[in-house]
Amino acid sequence: MPGRLVTVGPVRLMHLSDIHFGREDTFAIAAARSFAERVKPDAILIAGDITQKGRHNEFAAAREWFNGFDVPVIVAPGNHDTPIAHIPARIVRPFARYARYMKGIDAVGRLVELRDGAVRISAVNTARGVQARLNWADGVIDLDDLAEALDLLSQGPADAWRLLICHHPLHEPGVSQVAVETKRGARALDLCAAAHVDAIFTGHIHDAFAHPITTTRRPMVQMGSGTLSMRLRGTGASFCVVQIEDGRLTQDLVAINREGLEIKRTYDSQIAANFDGAGTTAHPVR
Repeated sequence: MPGRLVTVGPVRLMHLSDIHFGREDTFAIAAARSFAERVKPDAILIAGDITQKGRHNEFAAAREWFNGFDVPVIVAPGNHDTPIAHIPARIVRPFARYARYMKGIDAVGRLVELRDGAVRISAVNTARGVQARLNWADGVIDLDDLAEALDLLSQGPADAWRLLICHHPLHEPGVSQVAVETKRGARALDLCAAAHVDAIFTGHIHDAFAHPITTTRRPMVQMGSGTLSMRLRGTGASFCVVQIEDGRLTQDLVAINREGLEIKRTYDSQIAANFDGAGTTAHPVR
């Protein structure tokens, strides 16, 4: 990827999702914190489902955990971050609790810059409290909200790295038991490609993946992180580490088990669709 801004050393990002405080795996979250203290990433990106049922005590526990990191924590909401058991609140003010407890670290509608603007991060909310379809937990893209996030990313230098966080994958990655049906997801991918987004950080399916997007512009990848909760779907607890250096973006899967951490390279932008890591089926963008 020629013409990139020169960053001072590698930029490391921890990508977490689906922690589900209330059903969190205490061993897994302790392992993630220990890893962060050792590696010292530039930031920690949280792609939604911070809580299990959107309860006050769950949000309070999550914010306390986030505040314990000595690096920036950047979050976006997920469908479990609405008050699951309180239907009226889910209809009228589905993200009021989220907004209260995540104040100052929520990236929806705002821009976060790292390394003097060499890396630009924003987020869009793909979750809803209720929907007029059978599975209310599926994702939805509001095109106006996406346009706002993409505009924020685009205001900086043309050669800056542009990263977007959202809870739901925009396209089916084909690596999980969970079907992905994000409304207007395909259109969102087209718009992200047109805005020169480099990577989309997602979650929701509880399995990590890296999904290269074929585009005539520049390489783009949709990535998913695993879960740090007890709600496992086929694979164990995990998170991802993304590194940006010298025009190259890589993703490592960090699997957590009682014997230690197992780290596997799952994406490398220099070899993209030819990479033999897990979940790298390319998806074309018009």
